[in-house]
Amino acid sequence: MFREERGEFFEYEEEPLPVIVLKGVDREAHRIVESYNVRKVLEEKSFIREKLLEKGFLKKIKDFSGRRPCTVALDTGFTSPPLELTGGRLLVIIRSHVFHGCSSCGEYPASDSVGYVRFTDKTEAVATPLSKLYERKFILDILEDKANGELDVDLVIVDGELFPRTPPGYGAPSRRESTIMKLYSRIVATTREILELASKTDTALVGIVKRSYGHDIAVRLLDKSITLNDKALASFILKRGEWIDLGSYTDIGDDIKNFIEKYREELSVREIRSLNERLSWIASVIGECSPASSIGVAVYKAFNPTYFMISTKIEYWVSSRYGVGDLVSYLASITSVNGVPHPIDLVDSMSMVRRDLLYLIQQQLFQELARLIGDKELAMSIAGLTNPEKMGKIGFK
Repeated sequence: MFREERGEFFEYEEEPLPVIVLKGVDREAHRIVESYNVRKVLEEKSFIREKLLEKGFLKKIKDFSGRRPCTVALDTGFTSPPLELTGGRLLVIIRSHVFHGCSSCGEYPASDSVGYVRFTDKTEAVATPLSKLYERKFILDILEDKANGELDVDLVIVDGELFPRTPPGYGAPSRRESTIMKLYSRIVATTREILELASKTDTALVGIVKRSYGHDIAVRLLDKSITLNDKALASFILKRGEWIDLGSYTDIGDDIKNFIEKYREELSVREIRSLNERLSWIASVIGECSPASSIGVAVYKAFNPTYFMISTKIEYWVSSRYGVGDLVSYLASITSVNGVPHPIDLVDSMSMVRRDLLYLIQQQLFQELARLIGDKELAMSIAGLTNPEKMGKIGFK
């Protein structure tokens, strides 16, 4: 985020496959060291930790001693890219949930997976917002049942973010009429309902952000020299049983403004544009969903060892019983070697879209179209694979 790309994606040198293992990887390793200012991070590890301590961001994780929360974890998986048929794209979305540490699950099964099928001739980009919308609708159902006294859940953990991600230009009036933007608008509106109900029912929420490439640590420290993303930097500087509280999205937005102001003369046009886009995203979401301003961000390293010494980045919404320190200590106590809380591991494995399921759905779609139309040739012209070379990937023999 804080470096000039220097056109490296437009400069390429093709090589035989055996050569790239040596020559190509060696070149990339050198580029990483230089482009991401890695040596400075290595030299200033102690200095960065001191700055985090001075700001009150770096903390010790407490041993979790409170009442274990009744937790529901959920995740969605979807065909990415969608299955490409001759007449359009077939989207399959799987939403899974697991109750963890609960004496009762109300009318819900303790664990379950449900699916959604959609055929569309629109862009494949609709899969991501649709899956998020289905996911948030389930959270809303859980909270509504709790508000009605039908369920008693303390914590909802989702595999992904709490603060809605929206595409660039989301706030522009000229783009609001597109299908994609309408879907994202519904996600933001649903998030507002979720946060209002979470507040009303005193329910904590956590999002486990696995794919995290943001630079909120650098922004909050107002330090342009830090170019590694939050997850990579935290994995390096944190000791086991430590965490970094990066504050709310309001705090992060304020410091993006401060960062631009401090380094305006040193930042490139591209860097300033990138920061302003992030600021615009935060402002537009909070403008439509004011409770989202209180969603916080933290990174922790669990007590137990994890693969690749990986840290865990989360977004959190606290309750009266479970403050951010309590949430982090609880999550750290159930974090697996994969660097995520154990219930998230479970729902992640449950929400995978299997190839045999894709095969059955494609075949069933063909059969139903043939029955309704009365012509198998036309049905196959719509529901046949547009790229037969991929037949094996969905289970054709």
